[in-house]
Amino acid sequence: MKKIVIIPARLDSERLPEKPLKLIDKKPMIEWTYQAAKNSIADEIIVATDSNKIKKVVEEFEGNAVLTSDQHQTGTDRIFEVANNLDLKDEDIVINVQGDEPFIDPVDINNIFYSFLNVENHLPSKLETILDHEMTTLYSAHETLPTKNNSNEVKIKVDKCISLDFSREVEGDTSDWFIHLGIYGYKFKCLKNFVKWQQSKRELEFKLEQLRALDNGVLIKALPSKSLFHLGVDTKRDLIEANEIAKKF
Repeated sequence: MKKIVIIPARLDSERLPEKPLKLIDKKPMIEWTYQAAKNSIADEIIVATDSNKIKKVVEEFEGNAVLTSDQHQTGTDRIFEVANNLDLKDEDIVINVQGDEPFIDPVDINNIFYSFLNVENHLPSKLETILDHEMTTLYSAHETLPTKNNSNEVKIKVDKCISLDFSREVEGDTSDWFIHLGIYGYKFKCLKNFVKWQQSKRELEFKLEQLRALDNGVLIKALPSKSLFHLGVDTKRDLIEANEIAKKF
């Protein structure tokens, strides 16, 4: 079983132009993410980008980058374009690690791989061993939901280790809702099916592509993250915070 990490990285970003190239403690953000993946058990790490500029920077730190189409509707489409050229089998695992998650812990990446490999001592519960899941994602177990909804912060509803729903805003009882982290592991067969399905009504309404998977009956396993810092860098303010966090490494 091959274990692949693909990091999508677009040059254009409305709130933070050329985001993957922004410096965090003198290193481009994409290098931080790539290094985390390199420290995992992945067999191969690839940056999927629509930019020669990003590709050049990745190659300068001796990383592997592939140019992709700039016409993709979603990041998953970009991931599939790269994965589809790797001669993968249906049971091989592809993990989508967002390029703007510079502080993801390699342990989180490993645990997603382990969730498909059924390595029992890495599984949170016995229930994990009987699940025939096709996707795995992460959530923050130590962050409670704020009292005021932030539509930029995606939430996940979890029952034990199963993803029941995703939302940008949660009303009422939030005891089984957590902060969702934008990292996904797929069996390659699931990834192939995902890009064939039309965008679902809920996906288009809430702008959450993971809802396409749920709406098509995909079982998504949810694991608690082990990362100390959860920061998706989307704004100048986030970038300032990232540079402060980097001082702790």
